[in-house]
Amino acid sequence: MKMNFLVLILLVFFVCNEDSNENIRISKEIETIEKLTTPDSLLTPGQRKVLNGAKLTLRHGYEYDMTMGYYITEYNDKGQYIGERVFPGGDINPDIGVCTDVIIRALRLGEVIDLQKALNEDIKKAVKDYPMHRWSSKKPDPNIDQRRVMNLEVWFGKYWTQLNTEDDWQPGDIVVWDMAKSGNSDHIGIVSDKIVNGRYWVIHNHPDPGFVAEEDKLFYWKISGHYRIKE
Repeated sequence: MKMNFLVLILLVFFVCNEDSNENIRISKEIETIEKLTTPDSLLTPGQRKVLNGAKLTLRHGYEYDMTMGYYITEYNDKGQYIGERVFPGGDINPDIGVCTDVIIRALRLGEVIDLQKALNEDIKKAVKDYPMHRWSSKKPDPNIDQRRVMNLEVWFGKYWTQLNTEDDWQPGDIVVWDMAKSGNSDHIGIVSDKIVNGRYWVIHNHPDPGFVAEEDKLFYWKISGHYRIKE
């Protein structure tokens, strides 16, 4: 009787230990998958700048502004409140923002370009290139122009390399979505260097989860634009 009990105890030990080892193996595999990234050496200097800027916005993790309101750019690019419109280098409250603010801040933090200044200058030169009629605007407005997805889409189409929307994704690429499938782009983000199950993740700000996040959302919505910085 004692011998049978001892055998039973040993069987339970080996089965549990085997399950434990299997769980550890699976856990390590998952951890390895999540740590896959594109080697920095494969990126161009421009791509590295865009990616580094995007990761800095991720570190701050500011909240999504559910009001999607109009603001005067009373903060400078260091996040300091000035109390009057700042231009160039102007920003809204750095604790809030929408999807376009990820792009604006990432390209500033990465020392790529000041989109507030760039959009203002380009709209002045070629206002007809931009869908200003959609918001009944007849002249540039440096408080809001750079914070509109469709304006950014025009600018990137003019000054960055436009690529297909099916493949050839690389870290630092700008991705534009038509979430509503209405024919009008309504969301924008930056491709990260994190790869899970063969897919690049993106850094963006969306009402879900409600803050700047790195997520597996590249193919979650209909893609309407794909742009890469020119060297």
